[in-house]
Amino acid sequence: MKGKIVMLVTIGIICALLTSVMFVQFKSVHVIEESGVGVMLEAELRAEYADVKEKSGELKAQIEETQKSIDEYNELSTDDTGTRELLRSDVQKAEMDLGYKSVKGPGLIITLSDGDNAANNSDEVVKYFDLLLAINELKYAGAEAISINDERYVNTSYIASIQGMYLIMNGQRITSPYTIKVIGDSKYLESVINIKGGLKDQMKSYNKNISYTVENEIFINKYENLIEINYGE
Repeated sequence: MKGKIVMLVTIGIICALLTSVMFVQFKSVHVIEESGVGVMLEAELRAEYADVKEKSGELKAQIEETQKSIDEYNELSTDDTGTRELLRSDVQKAEMDLGYKSVKGPGLIITLSDGDNAANNSDEVVKYFDLLLAINELKYAGAEAISINDERYVNTSYIASIQGMYLIMNGQRITSPYTIKVIGDSKYLESVINIKGGLKDQMKSYNKNISYTVENEIFINKYENLIEINYGE
């Protein structure tokens, strides 16, 4: 009898604990629903899912395009004329990727300039790392070609500060305002500028000026210097 009473008391305590836990969970859900956090998280997850899905589609398209090129090489391997045309096409694409070819297309024209009080506050002066941040963000967004003050940016390009007095890029002096021309998908390019904590927020946090326009056709000059590979094989 005593054992039965102990068992009933134990079951009662477990039921009470379960009831308390359920009450806390229901209350938490209620608080989340009232605060809108649940809706916000759902919206963010949906947005991220849509972005991942879109990126996945792009990667799939790139894979299919690569496979198509491989198939074309295989089909034309016995045809000298066809092979030459295919190689010529690939050379032209490589020239564009390396910056040896002037290009035009849709994109953005972005202007970065010193703040209104830059003469008295060096924090408001656009630095080389501001330009590097802009380039990295734009490349992440799929930029196909970039220039700064009409100097083409390529993989071997550099931006450096000379004794804190001025900046150089590709061996040429560049000064504020800095006009960044970028060719690519305007929607993606705008997103890295306007996203919370993005380029615009970074610039504004130090009172530096940033503006941009969306253009249907932008012309970017070719890279004028010679790319040399001295140590790689």
